[in-house]
Amino acid sequence: MVSVIFFGYTSAVAVTPDVEFGTVSAVLPDGRTIVVRAYSPDIIRVENFGAGQSPSRSQAGQLGVAPFDGAVERSGDNAVIRTTSGLSATIDLKSGAVAFDVAATPDSRRLLYDSGVRSNDGQSVSLCLMPQGEGTFYGAGERGHSLKLNGDTLVMYNRQNYGYEGHDPRLSQMNITVPMFVSTEGYGVLFDDYAPATMEMSDTIVYTSEQESPVSYYFIYGGGTVAGVTEEYTRLTGRQDLPPFWALGYITSKYGYKSQQETIGVIDTLKREGFPVDGVVLDLYWFGKETDMGRLAWDTVSWPDHRGMLAGLKARGVNTVLISEPYINKKGAIDNYNMLAEGGMLTRDKDGNIHDVTTWVGDAGMLDVANPATRRWLRERYRALTEEGVGGWWGDLGEPEVHPETIVHANGMTARQYHNVYGNEWSRIIYDMYRDEYPGRRLMTMMRGGTAGLQRYSVFPWSTDVARTWGGLEPQVRIMLNSGLSGLGYMSHDVGGFAIVDTTRVTDPELYVRWLQLGTFSPILRTHAQKMPEPYNYPDQRDIILDLVRERYRWLPYNYTLAYENASRGYPLVRPLNFVDSSSAPDSVSDQYMWGSEVMVAPVTEQGAVSRRVVFPAGVWVDYNHPDDAPVAGPSVRVVNAPLDEIPLFVRSGAFIPQAMYPMENVGDYDASRYTVLYYPRGDGESRYTMYDDDRKSSESLRSGAYALIDFIGRADGRHIAIEAVQRGYYEGMPDVRELTFVLPGIKAGDVSSVVVGGKKCAVGKSAEGYATFGMSLRGDSPVAADITLLR
Repeated sequence: MVSVIFFGYTSAVAVTPDVEFGTVSAVLPDGRTIVVRAYSPDIIRVENFGAGQSPSRSQAGQLGVAPFDGAVERSGDNAVIRTTSGLSATIDLKSGAVAFDVAATPDSRRLLYDSGVRSNDGQSVSLCLMPQGEGTFYGAGERGHSLKLNGDTLVMYNRQNYGYEGHDPRLSQMNITVPMFVSTEGYGVLFDDYAPATMEMSDTIVYTSEQESPVSYYFIYGGGTVAGVTEEYTRLTGRQDLPPFWALGYITSKYGYKSQQETIGVIDTLKREGFPVDGVVLDLYWFGKETDMGRLAWDTVSWPDHRGMLAGLKARGVNTVLISEPYINKKGAIDNYNMLAEGGMLTRDKDGNIHDVTTWVGDAGMLDVANPATRRWLRERYRALTEEGVGGWWGDLGEPEVHPETIVHANGMTARQYHNVYGNEWSRIIYDMYRDEYPGRRLMTMMRGGTAGLQRYSVFPWSTDVARTWGGLEPQVRIMLNSGLSGLGYMSHDVGGFAIVDTTRVTDPELYVRWLQLGTFSPILRTHAQKMPEPYNYPDQRDIILDLVRERYRWLPYNYTLAYENASRGYPLVRPLNFVDSSSAPDSVSDQYMWGSEVMVAPVTEQGAVSRRVVFPAGVWVDYNHPDDAPVAGPSVRVVNAPLDEIPLFVRSGAFIPQAMYPMENVGDYDASRYTVLYYPRGDGESRYTMYDDDRKSSESLRSGAYALIDFIGRADGRHIAIEAVQRGYYEGMPDVRELTFVLPGIKAGDVSSVVVGGKKCAVGKSAEGYATFGMSLRGDSPVAADITLLR
């Protein structure tokens, strides 16, 4: 089949029949050229450019064009690309209009219509919703003002917002802007651009860019679900590698630990108080003081034996993360400034003169990461420090926070043109260094600036300098949700709140507890503040706080499976309630979220609240904290109790929740040979869950196939419950036997008549809460099954 067809207006000419790509290219009557290409069965790119113009270069695509198995047809003045997923793009060869339809049963459905009209020499694109006005929009990067973006005009230009709170209008424009949106109708659009732009989210989506080339875009079909769009979007822009396992533990951070003695003392205190800890983040003071920014070398006075400290912390299971900024201070880092200036590695103006900037700690040069020489120098600095034992990197101020528009980068782009992608390019320096120098080692880079595709550089973004107030806590769920749907599956926040905007109230124990509850069920648990961020600073709430941090470690098997789902499918860890079914829950619930597919989290963000309103999606939900209570059927709304020592959690009926129910000082104590698996029997049939495991070290586990999947299948029918577990796959060092302890929350041990495992009757145990328990041993790929009979 001829799969690429070039059209003049009046006739069609087929090209070489062995070309594999589904493409229509046509010269329109007005001299414009339109090129529509299927990148995959679910992704179609549209270019529309005038005579004498060049099409925009693809900035986002990480996906090679797949062999095309669909059809390209012509009918009169129309050409149609049909893909095997049922998606079709119909191109009007007169006007350049493109209509996107999807085959559905019983009728086909039109999703989006591009009139073909371009303004501003192609830099403005208008896309009409079909049918008019349907669908709710999410995404667009880090947006905290609202989950639902309908009616907004979004600015695509990264900006820092110090000390922000919820419903602050500044939150519509934050540090990471992504020119894309996801519709609850099950499709999305990525504008292939990182220039400053606006995106009007009305019945007609109008995207207007400052880039010089005409704007192209990708239409992304998600099979009718938000989840499907996320999967295809990350297939296109890149998926994040598996995280370092320690990054899923507890990380302590402060602005800032000022000495070796203080840093070791913080870790000593955490351990003495019984807190597990896996990471410590060092802010500016590792290189001296604020005006030493850009030295990128240890201050030997405050850190007399940094190598010994790094090694000692690592031996205790604590990984050290260092801050780095894009600025070279002209006071404390003047030697680096002079060397970089002489080598042409700092930013310049249009006349080629060094262009200094004024930061909050004084005048400085700015690293020009568009310059290959700068990239080589910075990479070597990172490599040398990593060799000394540094475990991860923190790229701060990377919007960039100070970026005068009179700068011209080494690639010829102005600061304004390069602004949004600066964080991507900076992150790529570290990512490439790790890939080349430490193949197989996993990377954690904290970064707060960038655009589409940032996640492919192993970036763990956070929502920057939030106010340490209830208003600062309130928007964090919205930020994680929109970011996650924009590819940033590990968006997190400064747990406890960073900026002390009210100096009369430096600490608020209730706020700290509620924030830590949210942080326990966030992609990264990292406390950070200007003052008193560590959990031991709240002795009156110690029992609640200690149990929360330990809970983080108990959930490691489940959370690591979420990391696998992100790396393999692009799914964020934090998901909207309607992620897999747009009809299952209202489209504007922005203070609850799904933690994976099995658990719904409803954090408390209101001061003094001991209850809250909870929206329950379709299905049956069991209260994790009170499984004896009657399950709640959705869709429905209830007011639930939420005392200070509880975060409302609800488990989907039929769910399996694997946990590590033993004490840990750090993730090094994780034992892959034993799991406690909570099973919530489903009364209406079968349910399934797949848990992921590997050596938790290699970055190549997924690519090499060196991992194991454990499938759990549950069936419940009246008095009878059946559970089956089977393991697939292998990795070096995998336990020969995995001991599984099943717990049936809500079912008392005395309510169980018998348990038969592998054909043999076994004893019924009892959890601390009195729930029925029993054990199963899983060996290799041999299935093991249990049959439970209840008395009632």
